[in-house]
Amino acid sequence: MYEYSTIFGMDTHARSVTIRAIVVETGEVQTKKFGNCPTPFEISEWIKGFPGPQYAAYESGCTGFYLCRELRKLGITCDVIAVSSIARSTDDKIKKNDRRDAKRLAAELLNPANDLARVWLPDEECEGARDLSRAYADAVDAMKRAKLQLIAFLLRHGYVYSEKTKTGKWKKAFTRSFYSWLSTLNLEAESARLAYEMHLNAAKETIERARVAKEVLDAYKEQSRFKPYVDALSVLKGVGEIGAFAYAVEIGDFSRFKTGRKLPSWTGLTPKQYDSGDKNASGTITKAGNSHVRRYLMEGSNSLVYQGNGQPKALRRDNEVSDAIRIHANKGSRRLVKKIKRLKERGKESNIIKVACASEMIRWVWAIGLMVQQEQQQLVYARK
Repeated sequence: MYEYSTIFGMDTHARSVTIRAIVVETGEVQTKKFGNCPTPFEISEWIKGFPGPQYAAYESGCTGFYLCRELRKLGITCDVIAVSSIARSTDDKIKKNDRRDAKRLAAELLNPANDLARVWLPDEECEGARDLSRAYADAVDAMKRAKLQLIAFLLRHGYVYSEKTKTGKWKKAFTRSFYSWLSTLNLEAESARLAYEMHLNAAKETIERARVAKEVLDAYKEQSRFKPYVDALSVLKGVGEIGAFAYAVEIGDFSRFKTGRKLPSWTGLTPKQYDSGDKNASGTITKAGNSHVRRYLMEGSNSLVYQGNGQPKALRRDNEVSDAIRIHANKGSRRLVKKIKRLKERGKESNIIKVACASEMIRWVWAIGLMVQQEQQQLVYARK
């Protein structure tokens, strides 16, 4: 940080921004709070009143990358710092306020031995694709929640859908026959009928919302920027096209990770550690990383644990993948299946196996994604 003349630690909120400025040469310190939803231009004008070059940073959180991106456009070097990498004392937790948070970040930025991690800044198209992927996941979650609420309501009133197929299996809910069965129900209390209609309408609305979100996502993942990654990653067992799209947009630049070993901690799949004196123990996984990616990893590992086999994965006819990537992905699939089999033979619990499989899977995702990125770069150079 000593190549900058002034350091700015910022604490950002929806309607306010608190900034701690430290002039490196003189040690001068100033703190200012901007209220009433300040614009990036207002903030930049105050920052430019200090000796340059200036460096500003704020914690990752709900405010996203907008302020960072706009300050960079206005000529100020700005970064977003991973909140998990900022050291905090017990006193900071007890006496938390905006000024202290800005002061703590500014002090950490001045420390040459700090462990602050800069968050990779995606471009606007990549960030929009992330929003689309997460919006689809939110729609699916809302649909599941609405369905469960309707089923639970019916159960409380003694109604259980118990139709069977010709083979003797229970029929699934939210099909034509299920809706036909719903039309035969008779709730005596008017209040119960009103609640039933609310639950039923919510279920139908969220089902339609998830359907539309899926159509939009299916169309978007076919764009030239994302299709090579979706095609390549979906060759790997345990990775569907929706998950492949999520991996591509969440990771963004695969080369920003030097090795695949960095990915498990980035997704929160590494165990907690306690190593002090003679005590050395590991706990549950940290869950401190990208929860959206971790969701798809756990879903994929779950399918592999219960349905995985050593056969190559069936793909769409329009799947376009080079032979090198296909071979590498099939190798990864075999390795994952073998690892699951080995852990089962050792008597490991199913959750431990799933986490171990997910941790291995994200490394293969990174390796395949990096191969695709290199191939795309070569195509760009060839066209020039």
